[in-house]
Amino acid sequence: MMNENRKIPYSKEAEDYVIGSILVENSLADEVINRLDASDFYIQANKNIINAIIQLDKNRQEIDISSVADELKRKNLLEATGGLNYLLELMDAIPSVINVHAYIEIIKEKSIERQLLNTMTDLSNAVLDSRLSFNDLISETERKIIDVLNRRKTVELIRIDAATDDILDLIEKNRNLNEDGLTGLDTGYKDLNKVTHGFQNGELIILAARPGIGKSAFALNVASNIAGQTGAHIALFSLEMGLDQILMRMYAMQSGVPLSKIRSGNLTEAEFASLNLAKLKIDKFNIYLDDAGATDVEEVVTVCRKLKREGKLDFVIIDYLQLLTTTKRFSNRTDEVAKISRQLKLMARELEVPVLALSQLSRDIEKRDDKRPVLSDLRESGSIEQDADIVMFLHREPTKGDEDTTKQFRNKETELIIAKNRQGMTDSVSLIFHGHLSMFAPKTQNK
Repeated sequence: MMNENRKIPYSKEAEDYVIGSILVENSLADEVINRLDASDFYIQANKNIINAIIQLDKNRQEIDISSVADELKRKNLLEATGGLNYLLELMDAIPSVINVHAYIEIIKEKSIERQLLNTMTDLSNAVLDSRLSFNDLISETERKIIDVLNRRKTVELIRIDAATDDILDLIEKNRNLNEDGLTGLDTGYKDLNKVTHGFQNGELIILAARPGIGKSAFALNVASNIAGQTGAHIALFSLEMGLDQILMRMYAMQSGVPLSKIRSGNLTEAEFASLNLAKLKIDKFNIYLDDAGATDVEEVVTVCRKLKREGKLDFVIIDYLQLLTTTKRFSNRTDEVAKISRQLKLMARELEVPVLALSQLSRDIEKRDDKRPVLSDLRESGSIEQDADIVMFLHREPTKGDEDTTKQFRNKETELIIAKNRQGMTDSVSLIFHGHLSMFAPKTQNK
């Protein structure tokens, strides 16, 4: 049975108070117009009046009861609004304008409630009419509801002196934090930390390399380092490797048992015991693996939002960007990758976590004698380079006469090139790739 007490959300008291306050004190018009628009008012008479006030403001005319009445009359709405008497009633009902800010908030909240109600009705109809696929429905539901809730956010400019104290406090906090100047997530590589100060919240970090250089291995190394040293919660989306491949690599890294032996099962008792010890370490990692195989960026964002709400998200890894799709349709792949890249950047900012996305390089690099990558070598590079805060390349000089770029090297020097760093300098870091362990170590550290 329907509850008869249910009604459309609005507040006549708040609407009357805000409009009456403008008529009493016209200096309030700027703030009201900046915070509200006509659609936020539910009562038609009040909607007419606020539209008249907005028009007068656009025309840079004086706002008072006479000019508002004239504007309503010009639009043939004065009588429908209640005439001059209604305007006078609104003014007379205002004992003081001191509470106008609180009533603006009430109007905004009621407006959002109405929009949320309309959105839920539309979504209910979409379900009942079977207009959308399940995945599209989930994505559309989240997008529309977040769009409604984001209407609560109001952009307010502040004088610079209101922010300098906070920033100076942050600088002092970072100064006292540690000797290494680490302000973000510890990657486990000191030389990389020196350049980036750790992976920072809100950053989109791109890691690219030619095939077989080890970008997936490096990402797993970073994940293991961060999880092991800080206890951070990490979401790992691998569109290229299955869970068995990921975990076998992690076992090799943590145990020192060659990956080839782990895959074949040809292990000594001592090596199997090392794997059991490695399991104890790995089990403590707060790493969440995508077993279902998310392939579209909207699904990735949805999963990450859920983890964030649960307090289980500090870092996201995508392996790799070009394997992601989007539920939106684009005429070409370059535009689609641009949309995906932008969504990953927006996700990093919204959820306040660093996002590490692996990327392919353009095949054009294989046509050059100099195989050292540059920013323009990023596949569908324009949007990725623009959105990224940091772009890193893994690079190894091919062995002379060796054309097999996918060959696994046991101990091979590899250069980590920081080609773009929005908040700092660019540089390169020397690493040694222990291919048999799927592991990168600092050049000075032997394995």
